[in-house]
Amino acid sequence: TGIAVWSQRYERGRLEMLEVQQEIAREVVALVLPDAPGLGVARPATLNASANDLMLLARHKENEVRSRQEVDSEKLLEAIRLYRQAAEVDPDSALIHSRLAGALLYIGDIEAARASIFQALGLDPDLSEVQNTLGEYYWAQGDLAEAAAAFEKAVELNPHSADALHNYAATTWITWAGWETGVDPFQLLRRALVNDPVSLPRYAALGDALGKSGEWAQIPAVIEDIKARFDDAESYRAIAWLHELRGEIDLAIGWTLKARDAEPGNPDHPAKLADLFALLGDEATALRLQPSPSLSVLFHLRRHEQLIDTAEMLMIDRPEDIEARYLLAFSHVATGAFEAAIHVLSSTGLPDTVLNDQARSSEDGEAFVTLVNALAGLGRPDTVELARSLALWQEEMPWGGDIGWVALYRSCGLAILGRNDEALNLLPDIKKSPRLRHDAVLRDSWCFQQYAEEPVYRDVLEDQASRRETLLERLPGTLAELGVAL
Repeated sequence: TGIAVWSQRYERGRLEMLEVQQEIAREVVALVLPDAPGLGVARPATLNASANDLMLLARHKENEVRSRQEVDSEKLLEAIRLYRQAAEVDPDSALIHSRLAGALLYIGDIEAARASIFQALGLDPDLSEVQNTLGEYYWAQGDLAEAAAAFEKAVELNPHSADALHNYAATTWITWAGWETGVDPFQLLRRALVNDPVSLPRYAALGDALGKSGEWAQIPAVIEDIKARFDDAESYRAIAWLHELRGEIDLAIGWTLKARDAEPGNPDHPAKLADLFALLGDEATALRLQPSPSLSVLFHLRRHEQLIDTAEMLMIDRPEDIEARYLLAFSHVATGAFEAAIHVLSSTGLPDTVLNDQARSSEDGEAFVTLVNALAGLGRPDTVELARSLALWQEEMPWGGDIGWVALYRSCGLAILGRNDEALNLLPDIKKSPRLRHDAVLRDSWCFQQYAEEPVYRDVLEDQASRRETLLERLPGTLAELGVAL
């Protein structure tokens, strides 16, 4: 009715703020829900005002880092320093130790995070945020089963935790064990969005999941929600990616240009633009935007020898870069260096990570197929037998997601098994997906070489080429409509 039913005035010193919060919470709960059995007010993270100030400042700096595409290592290290100070002031606060662990995981220091998360767990295992950070720790370790269990418990302890809902959705979506639970990851992501409606990453995650699952018709609504709530470079990048998932590369380029114009000093924008033009096959524009092309650009342009040279140099400085190893292995297969590809992929944990349901992205599955191609291409009886056993295992596992992605990688496995009629019957499904497929995968995968003169295969290649031509023709009008220029 708009009539006030309770109000109170509190006059306290700054150091008493935590006690005031508790007092207000108790009075409001008693007034609004007087008959609710066993409903209490949660314990505060800390009753030490100094520790609380340090934790809030650390959280603010950490959130600033997490909200940006490019990680500000200095600011994240400052957040970690503040969390450590807060933990020294109040060593009995489970939440402080948990948040310290989360920041350490974000910067990649898994070993240091381990001590903090298990200290938090010993202090309060029933705190949702502690269980969520525990799940993130297991995720970083590659133990997805334990990660899923921790995320599930975090959601049980606090059904309104957007972070826990988001993470539980991720493990449910990516693992076969998650599929078998019957839990709907889209429902979890929507619940996360309801509980955190002002967070751009929530919208982006929902749109990403919809696109990768083949629910392209639902993406425009997510894009409109982002447009209505956000207006900055980060949101433009998110919109660009969602258009890319729908195969609308002209719009993806347009929104990336809007991001570039809003944030002209960010080198990620010209890099992404180069990647998109390379995806369209416009080599001249891609290389003009990025004269020293990234591995992704070289991959799209099918410049495999150059990719190999670049990736091998890159891995000296960034040996932990798994994506670089995946692309390097693919180019080795494309150039017939099958043993080199097997060696590179073995260093990433394949095939065990996929066989043991420890894959953390679709890229892991794609690299698994690259490994199968390398084993089959090597041609020795033992490697051919292993390739076929892995391809058979893959074929018998549940398939889901974008119909074009499924058709591409499943038909490759069927080709290695010698089930050519099935492979050729499946290949045309690639055309049912609006998303462009990587030209290098279609043309340079070992499994498809035998189909070079097959009309069905040629038709798929022509369909993809025609789409690229259409998008390039449409691009000037799209850019004019969005008010941007290259």
